[in-house]
Amino acid sequence: MMNETTATGADRRAFFRINDRLVLSLIPLTEAEAEHIGQSIIDATPEAGQLTQQLSTIQKSFNHLTDQIGHTDRDIARALRMLDDKVNLLAQNVQLLHTPLNPETANEVNLSAGGLALMTDTVFQARSPLEIRMQLLPGGLHIRAIAKVIGCDQMIESTEGKSFYLRVAFTHMSETDRNILVKHTLNRQAEELRNSKQA
Repeated sequence: MMNETTATGADRRAFFRINDRLVLSLIPLTEAEAEHIGQSIIDATPEAGQLTQQLSTIQKSFNHLTDQIGHTDRDIARALRMLDDKVNLLAQNVQLLHTPLNPETANEVNLSAGGLALMTDTVFQARSPLEIRMQLLPGGLHIRAIAKVIGCDQMIESTEGKSFYLRVAFTHMSETDRNILVKHTLNRQAEELRNSKQA
């Protein structure tokens, strides 16, 4: 889990990067808003939702327990992690029923668990904070984070009317969401490797 400080270049490079499509919104914030919302995301305070707080606590305890079990019986620990993945998959499908996706609004992004980059029609000031709400495809799982703008450069050629290349680093994100992003990028990378081998 990241704390309030901006991820360094080394931190961002520590995560796998993939080209992906996801539904997202970018909300400019003041520094005070970013600090307040960001801390509630990390702490999973009631403002971020009672359910989020409970799930985060349970997930941390579960991860700690499976790590301990893994020292004595790797098979049982692996079975528990598979069961956890199954429950998460079911939860994603339930969430999708309540928040149907509109794939037509998806954006092409370069994504990692440390940040993202994409083309946008809006210019953002360097070092300004943003609230980012993402919905991963195809499962529809929601991720909420606070990010800091690394750069927003105007490109010579525009893409679909978007002429600014925005790069951000996540500064506030729950441990649960960070783990979801890590798994998502690893799964996507494995999928790309399988497709390239078949080709």
